[in-house]
Amino acid sequence: MENQNLEALNLTNTVFNVLIESVVNHFKLKHNILIKYKDSQLYGFGNYNTEQPSLKGDFELIIKSYVNGKYLYNKQREAASGKPIIKISGDYKNLFFKYLGFQNITDFIKSDLFTSKQRIKQLELITKGDKINEHHYVCYYYGEDSKMNKGQVIIHNNWKTIEMIYVYVNEKEEKNTYTFYGNITQSEDFAHINTKYYVGNKKSEGAKFIFFIGKSSPNERQYLIGTYCGFDKYDRAISGKMILKKYNSKAEIEDEANDKSFDPILCQELNKNRTVVESNIRKNPLLFSKKSPFAQVLTRTSGDYVFKFEIEQTRHELKLKIEKYHFNIISINDSIIIEDDRVTVLNKGQIINFDFSVSGMFHLQKISIYINAIYFVENDNKVTGIFNGVDINNKIVSGNLSIVAIN
Repeated sequence: MENQNLEALNLTNTVFNVLIESVVNHFKLKHNILIKYKDSQLYGFGNYNTEQPSLKGDFELIIKSYVNGKYLYNKQREAASGKPIIKISGDYKNLFFKYLGFQNITDFIKSDLFTSKQRIKQLELITKGDKINEHHYVCYYYGEDSKMNKGQVIIHNNWKTIEMIYVYVNEKEEKNTYTFYGNITQSEDFAHINTKYYVGNKKSEGAKFIFFIGKSSPNERQYLIGTYCGFDKYDRAISGKMILKKYNSKAEIEDEANDKSFDPILCQELNKNRTVVESNIRKNPLLFSKKSPFAQVLTRTSGDYVFKFEIEQTRHELKLKIEKYHFNIISINDSIIIEDDRVTVLNKGQIINFDFSVSGMFHLQKISIYINAIYFVENDNKVTGIFNGVDINNKIVSGNLSIVAIN
C-alpha cells in the first residue's frame, strides 16, 4: 500500500508535524492514555502488544485493511529530522485526516490550527502536484581518512530545496547516516546551497556549497562542479572540491552510493582537493603545523634566478622569479609559462623542493628540483643541487643543476 507513489500527497514539514501531533493527542484522549507510550506500541510495529491500543489498530478499523505501523513511524522520523516535504502515499494519504474527523487535507488546513501563511504554503504544494519533480545526483569528493567519498543528493521543488545523505561505514562495518536539508538560491551563474542538519529535534548549521550552473537550467547538465565548506565527522573545519553526477532515480543513486568503486576520471580531479583546519587554537604561530618552524627558510627563497640544468653534458638555462610572500614560480622569459608550481621545505627545513611544469619551447617540460636549504639560504651567488623530470621527447631525465642569482 505504501508503495503507491503515484498517489502520494505532499505535506510541508509544518503541516505534517501539526497533523501527527493532533493524531497522537486524539489517540491518547480516545484511549485515556496517561502514561508515556513507547514508539513501537504507539505506531504498532516490532514487538508491540496487539492487545493494547495502537495507531495501527485504530487505522485498520477505519480502512478495513492492513496498515504498516513502521511506515507511520518512519514518516514521523522524517519530519523530526527536518525533511522539508513529507510524502504520504496510497490510502494513507487520507487516513490521518479521517481519523481526526476531516475529509482530506483541504478540510484539515482550513482549521484554526494553522496561520494564513502556513495554509498558503501547503495549498501551493498541493496545486503544484506533479510539477514537483525530484532530481537525483551522487556527489563525489575527497573526504575523511584521505579517501574518496560519495553522497546522495536529491533536489526538490524546482531547485529550491535539497536533501543530502552521507553514509559512513566504520571498522565494524556499522553504518552511520548523516542527513542534511537546505535551501538553494540561484544567483548569476551559480547555485548557492545552505544546509542544516538535525540531532534529535535540534537543528544545527550544516555545510555550504556553491556550484557553477551557467546560463541554462541546471537540470540539463549531466555534471556540476563546485566547492563545499563545513565540518567533517571528526569535527574539523573543512573545504574542498565536489562533483555532482546526475542519475535517473533514487534507486540509482542509492546503488551508486553503496558501490565502493570510483570513476578514475573523478578520482584524478578530486584526490587531495581538500583543506582541513584542525580543531585547536594555537597561541604560538610556530605551532600552527609541523612545517611552521621552517617558514623562515621559505621566505629566503624569493628572488630572480638562472636555473642551469646539465643533461648529458648539455646545458639548458631557464630564468625564473620566485615571488616574495606568494612563492609563485614565474618565468622571466615571456615565451615560456610556468604551471603547477610549488615551493616546499622538506625534511625539517633541510631540503628545498621546487616543482613545476613548463609550457613553451624548452627542453624540459616537467621538473622537480632538490637543493640543500642551508646552501641556498647562505650563498647569494650560486647553489648546486639535483633534479629529475621529463624532457620534450617524453623521456625521463635527471642530473645536476646550478642556481645563480640575478642581481
